[in-house]
Amino acid sequence: MIPATPALAPEQSMFKFGGFGTLGVSHSSLNQGDYVVDSSMPKGVGRSNEWSIRNNTRVTAHAIANFTPQVSAMFQVDSEYRSDGSYRPEVEWLNVKYAFTPNIYMRVGRVPLPSFMDSENRDVGHSYVWVNPPVDVYRQLSIPSADGIDAVYRSEIGEAGNTVKAIYGTNTEKSSDSVSTSRDMWGIFDTFEYGFATFHVSYQQRRSSSQSLATGVSGAWSNYSDLSVGASYDPGNWFIISEWVQHRSSTKVDAMYFSGGYRLDKFTPYFLYSQNSAGSFLTDSPSLAAIDRANRSQSTTGMGLRWDFMRNYDFKIQYDLVKLSDNSNGYLINVPTGVTLYGSRFHVISAVVDFVF
Repeated sequence: MIPATPALAPEQSMFKFGGFGTLGVSHSSLNQGDYVVDSSMPKGVGRSNEWSIRNNTRVTAHAIANFTPQVSAMFQVDSEYRSDGSYRPEVEWLNVKYAFTPNIYMRVGRVPLPSFMDSENRDVGHSYVWVNPPVDVYRQLSIPSADGIDAVYRSEIGEAGNTVKAIYGTNTEKSSDSVSTSRDMWGIFDTFEYGFATFHVSYQQRRSSSQSLATGVSGAWSNYSDLSVGASYDPGNWFIISEWVQHRSSTKVDAMYFSGGYRLDKFTPYFLYSQNSAGSFLTDSPSLAAIDRANRSQSTTGMGLRWDFMRNYDFKIQYDLVKLSDNSNGYLINVPTGVTLYGSRFHVISAVVDFVF
């Protein structure tokens, strides 16, 4: 979550502290693999544990320093389930911002990568209606930030507002068995708002290589590109939102979701459908192992209820029916060697409490 940086009034404190978090638990009916919401997690819910807090529990704290009306800095530390199985705190964002005008600014340091409509608030459960952003889509672009520089320009004409952001940098992400390094990352992101409607388009490229933690061997550098398009309409009492992404490397994968809900005082019932395709190869004669890795398609049909039971707190419960494609173990991890769960259906139940402080 990135709070706006207002002009520094004389009575304002230079420093502002805050944070947010989620305490949650989930259950999977499938005991032959682990359901995880992030690719870096070494364990999830299902095979490792019938019930687990790993997918849905995190606490984040941040400090914002407003040195002058033009210069500010942000430091954010996050504690959640890591690739090494711990909850050790890590620096999520750390950057310095210079505002040329209220609508034009640059940041240097670790900055969020706004691949999706909710990317910059991805860990702030209180900011969106679901328990988690749709897994089948958000896992396609799992890089959350860039170490580098971004520039933002916002313009407004009447009821319309448009925000353009450009980013350049690098990134290093750890999983349970490898470390992935991305270089020459760049992207253009545009968000257009008019009345109750919001539209978001992004395009980004990078070169990436992964090093095996077991062998220390690094793979070849490969080119990646990602295109995403999203739209939402939220007049207050109800909302609809949909996004589509295409991820290209040696394969091309498409993913999408559609969601909607209706607000009844403090209660918001909602539904969700998401899916991702199997990877279609962009190179000739892929190996059988490569074909097996690319076939990770699955779909999710979900419904849930959010209850804003007090200021800055909410309770959510969500049911998901996950269906694996006929030639895929989907994004399940820790599936026993030789086990194929192709075409399986299983249920995931999640309950969380989100808070902001």
